[in-house]
Amino acid sequence: IPRPRNAFILFRCLFVSQQAVPASVEKDHRNISRIAGRVWKSMSEDERDPWIKAAELEKTRHEQRWPGYRY
Repeated sequence: IPRPRNAFILFRCLFVSQQAVPASVEKDHRNISRIAGRVWKSMSEDERDPWIKAAELEKTRHEQRWPGYRY
């Protein structure tokens, strides 16, 4: 059973899928994660809020689908 994704992981998934860092610039996903982390840290609370709400929704759905699941 996969764990629900947190707000940063949801943000990073979109960051990578939109190729915010083109493959011609950086191919190593470790470095892409570092870049995404810097962008995440520079975002205001208002900019992060949609990701936090999406993570809460994913957590709620996870709890409904697998009640009592502990990780």
